Amino acid sequence: MDPRAAFRHFAGDGGRLDLDSLSCAVIAVFGFKFKKQDLRDLMEQYASESGLKMEAFLALVEDRRRVFGERDRALRLFSALDVKDQGFLDVKSFHELCLETCRPLGAQSTELFRDMDRSKSGSVTFSDFEAYLAGDASPSSPRADRAVSARTAPGAVSR
Repeated sequence: MDPRAAFRHFAGDGGRLDLDSLSCAVIAVFGFKFKKQDLRDLMEQYASESGLKMEAFLALVEDRRRVFGERDRALRLFSALDVKDQGFLDVKSFHELCLETCRPLGAQSTELFRDMDRSKSGSVTFSDFEAYLAGDASPSSPRADRAVSARTAPGAVSR
């Protein structure tokens, strides 16, 4: 449902959403229910004391769509790298995939894998991968600062 239509449908006579009406409005817009605590956090972030105005609701929807879109992209990339469909990446499979798809990267694959493996467990989870894409490289890696700089440098190719 269009966010403006959802707001109009669920807002009270005062033209504002309360916690319960926000829950209904986000279901109408996104097609799934948000957790109650997430709704409370959103109300705290976007609403005034009298409730959530339309402008704030539209900003909330735009922000959530951006977050969900980035997460979907990260999941698709991770799934493409998880060739064994294990739910995590291992160094051997990652190295083999790098050699197959981008030979120059193959020589750096172990170092890249270590940068992504935030917990240093020997496997990269989706959370590790998502944090790496967001620029949250592990501070214990000596190349982490350079890796982040390379990904965020002006003129760098956008992910």
